[in-house]
Amino acid sequence: MRKKLSAASVTIALFVALIVVSHQPATAADGLVTVKGALVTVIQERDIAARETGLISKVHFKAGEFVDANSVLAELDSTQAQLKVQEAQIQYGKAVEVASSDLEIRAARKSLAVSKAELARAEDAIKQFSKSISETEMDSLRLTTDRTELLIEQSEQTARLAKLDADLRKNQLDFAQHTLDRHRIFTPISGMVVQVSFHPGEWVETGKSIARVLRLDRLGCEGRVGSDSVDVSMIGRPVRITIHPPNGKSVTLPGQLTFVDPLINRIKKDVLIRAEFDNAKLTILPGMAAEIEIAGQGDIAKAEAPAGK
Repeated sequence: MRKKLSAASVTIALFVALIVVSHQPATAADGLVTVKGALVTVIQERDIAARETGLISKVHFKAGEFVDANSVLAELDSTQAQLKVQEAQIQYGKAVEVASSDLEIRAARKSLAVSKAELARAEDAIKQFSKSISETEMDSLRLTTDRTELLIEQSEQTARLAKLDADLRKNQLDFAQHTLDRHRIFTPISGMVVQVSFHPGEWVETGKSIARVLRLDRLGCEGRVGSDSVDVSMIGRPVRITIHPPNGKSVTLPGQLTFVDPLINRIKKDVLIRAEFDNAKLTILPGMAAEIEIAGQGDIAKAEAPAGK
């Protein structure tokens, strides 16, 4: 005969059932997800490195100043590189002049015309007076004509080689100009210069960081949340980010979910998520505490529904 369950056993069973139900992720992708303890981060930062070894001649920005993308941060002494460019320009100009000249070909063609005319007159003379010109003289005229034809072919080949040489000199000029350009150090992103590592008069090696630039007009926000609350299919969803400045009023800004880490923390069973938002007024700074609210599928459907429905 089966034993009756005690009141304590029933209570334990109900408690376990409540725990299981509370951890079901069925509405995770559909409802609003709140990520607490998030942090504002930088999404773009660059250490601007020297592309050549040399002496720093100019630094155009100081730490704390803003720069636009493709601005020149610093310059290396480029005296030698400029001389190389000038030398390459002269050699290229000379090669172009040679390649564009057809004097040899024209001279060879005129010589061929004269040789053919002399040979024709000699042949006519032989027709009238068979012994007026010896066979040796005729052979010499024919050889001169053949040699002049070969001279034309040689001149045409020389012209082709001259054009190739001009192309080579152009390549050398481009390389010299490229080397000169590498003495100017550009920033690939817009942002604030937060560090300047070298100053005029100092020697820098290739690959050494000259300055560090942070982009501040668009920032990120990172936090960790239970893996049963988010998944990678939610990337692209709109979010609301509430920032808590240390000494000021909280600010809420719109943004977008850009990353959900597919790797789950084995201990805490949570994942890293990242959102991005515009910071055109530059009022938000990296390191500020924040919260992220990820819109649920129902919220997206309401936002996309036509007005009046």
